[in-house]
This record gives sequence, C-alpha cells and structure tokens, in this order.
Amino acid sequence: MTRAHDVAVIGCGAGGYKAAITAAQHGARVVVIEREQVGGACLNRACVPKKALAHIASLILQTQTLTGHGLTGRVSGDLAAAIAFKNQVVDELRRGLPLRLKPLAVETIIGEARMAGPNHILVETAEGKRRIEARSIIIATGAAPRALAGCAVDHDRIVNADSFIPTLAAPLGDVLCVGGGALGVEAAFFLHQFGGRVTIVEEKGRLLDLPAIPERASNLLERSLTSLGVTVCTQQTVRSARATHEGVCVEFADGRVSSFARVLVAVGRQPRPDDLGLDDLGIERDANGFIVTNEFLQTNIPGLFAVGDVKGGPMTAAAALHDGRVAGENATQGAVRQRNYHQVPLVVDSVLPIAAMGLSEELAESAGFTPDTVYIPLRASVKARAYNDATGFIEIVHDQETGQMLGGCIVGAGADELIHIIALACRSKRGLWSLTDLDYGHPSWSEDVGTALEPYIRTLTQTADTVFRPGIYAAD
Repeated sequence: MTRAHDVAVIGCGAGGYKAAITAAQHGARVVVIEREQVGGACLNRACVPKKALAHIASLILQTQTLTGHGLTGRVSGDLAAAIAFKNQVVDELRRGLPLRLKPLAVETIIGEARMAGPNHILVETAEGKRRIEARSIIIATGAAPRALAGCAVDHDRIVNADSFIPTLAAPLGDVLCVGGGALGVEAAFFLHQFGGRVTIVEEKGRLLDLPAIPERASNLLERSLTSLGVTVCTQQTVRSARATHEGVCVEFADGRVSSFARVLVAVGRQPRPDDLGLDDLGIERDANGFIVTNEFLQTNIPGLFAVGDVKGGPMTAAAALHDGRVAGENATQGAVRQRNYHQVPLVVDSVLPIAAMGLSEELAESAGFTPDTVYIPLRASVKARAYNDATGFIEIVHDQETGQMLGGCIVGAGADELIHIIALACRSKRGLWSLTDLDYGHPSWSEDVGTALEPYIRTLTQTADTVFRPGIYAAD
C-alpha cells in the first residue's frame, strides 16, 4: 500500500517530532516513522532521565548545605527509588508524545524505514510492508556513541551513553567517567550523590572545553566537583579498559593501572551505520561521515533534509529542536529560515548548573567585535545569599563600542532557566536595554541580571556617540 504525504520524518526523537509538529502546523500532511521508542535518545536514555536524576542529586546537595541553617539530620540518596521515579516520568512522557501529534493529524508508524528513492520510503512494520511517498523527507535518526580504542563496551560494566542510564543499579562503587564533556560531568555529579566514588578523566586541559563555555566556568566547575569528592584528572587518557570478574581493569596513558566497578565511555558521538539506503541515493557526507546540509538544513538531494545528530553540529536536544523547527518550516514553506546555533542555549546540569548562549567573549572578538563583559558573582545576589547557594556568576557579553547585546554565560543556581532571559535580550530590538526595562520580583535570580547591567547602561548612554540598541539576533 502506498500512501502520499507532504512530509515524512524518519526518526521520532527531539528533532524528528519537532519537525513533524512544525510541518503540521503549516498545514502539511505528515507521517513520522520510528523504529524503536518514540522520543528517541533524549526522552528514553539521555536528557529527561538525566534531568530527573540530577534534580534529586541537587536536592540532596541543597539539604546538606542547609544542615545547621534550619535543617537537621542528613538526607542521602536512594538510587533504586530514584530510578523507579525516573522510569515513571519517562513512561508517562512517552505515552503522551503520540497524543501531542494526534491533534495535528500526524500519523505515527513504528517500523524499519529504508529509502526507495528521493521521495519514497519502504517501511517494514509488524503488520507488513508499507510504501510512503512524500514531497519532502526529513532524516532525524540521530547518532551513536563514539567508540574509544581499547575500551570495548559490553553494556554491563563498560557502558556508553546509550546503555549508561538503562543499566544503572546500586551499589555503584568506584566509577570512572572517560570524558569531561556534558555527559561526563553530569554523570559524575549524580553518581556521587547516590553513593558512587567517581573519577573523571579528560584528555584536554579543562572540563567542558567548548567555545561557548568560558574557562572561568570550567575552572569553577572543576573546583566544585573536587570539593564534593569527585576526582578530576585533566590531560589524561585511558589506554585500555578490560572487564574482569572483580570489575574493570583500567590502564591510563601514564602507565597507572586501577580497578573500577563500572566505566562510562563518554567521548562524543559518531554516525550510525547507513541502514536507510542514503548512500545509494548519493547523499553527501563530511569527513567524519555526518550528512552535509546547507544553512536551510537541505542535503544535496532535492527535497531531503537532515536534522539533529545525524548531520553533526552541536549534539544537544536543544540544537535538534532548533533544527526540527527550521527543517519543518523549510520543508513546507521553501527556504525561509536558516539555522543559527548561537541562538540555542547550551545547558549542563552538574554540581553547578551552567548555561550559555550567543557569543562568548572569545567568539565575539574573533567575529570582529570589541567585546566587553558584565560580570557579577552570585555572592552579590540577595536570593543566592538567602538560599545559601552563592557559588557561581552571571556574565553578559556586549560590544564595547555600540552596546550591542552579544551573549552570555550563567553558572550556578537557576542557570538553566535564567539563560532564556539572555536569549530573549539577544533577540530583542532593545538588546541590553530590554534587561533593564523589566520590573523584577525581589529577591529573584532574574533581577541580578538587570542589577549587573545598570552601571554599564548608564556609561554607554552617557559616553557613546552612537548607541546601537538591538540584540545581535534582533533582525532574524
């Protein structure tokens, strides 16, 4: 049976379902094909489960820091109960996702998809084969955890991003996180809070070595993890990891040998093997095997788009959602919206929440701006003092000559939500001034942004011959 649609989406993870919703909202007849569980890695194995566990871990830390300041006793983590809670959250959200698609008349098919031509898909379902015809097709099949030479993953004692959370169990014992990126530092935090003895090894000189994250944020995160009891080893690599009856025997590059109960290999992601038949179509890939797209997320095959991890770029759920919105609109309206990952917040949930968006000071300088940075430590925050949670800072980057809003980074309590105020200012025609226009609740995390900016705004207004008010993305 052949059924015609305007848009077909292969993969129902974050990027796929966002693309389907966006296309349907523009009036398209949409079908989504998913071979495993709707929600993809984000809902089932990554973002949502990590967020649930990290939240409980944060509550444990907060109660410990307030012991003696109005709280008595000691709270400890119950990993089995936390996993049960996480499973409940994921199951409920997974059941609810098709209900979000149904009012938009999006058809969902569970089955194995394979391209039969630029506009045709063959789907092997439990009921038999189906043939899908679509004017536009959006590939949203994600990527696989990158392998590390010498560390063969067995999904039991040596795990990767896909098997890490599904196989969590108490007691944790000694755990090694290979890689100091987002997953490594997030896992290290909640594993420690649930009783694990955790070590992080990172081959680079700092944790979260990303262009959007300033070095001062990485350094503060490392100090906080170390103070918590996590061992952090930068400029260190693992030569081999071998599962034994007693645990995992790990040899480091410097020759040291240690034993761990479990090893998490978190060194990035790589393309999945092509089982969609994309190579038969002549789809272009980069040197690492990721699908190549232009600024509209179009591939070199007319009518074929790619979103999320399958095309490389920032490998976060937020970036995939951004891609889904861009591709869903372009697949139905023509090339009307370009991708721009500087507009997408990057959020890391660890002992110190870290969030960033737009241009860092270094990126702004390389882009030709003369950047200036507004910096306020959280110890100057009224709410942070009241919460006894004053480790961190707010950093806002703007152009020194014009006052144009460029970006920012927030480290500490509330960062994952507060970053959206920075994002709105970067999209506002008032730019920096939009942050001082608001009347804030007091005390609040948000008011610290406006308070920090007041002297800078006054100086710019009084000294600049021409003040350019918009945020950097206000014209988009």
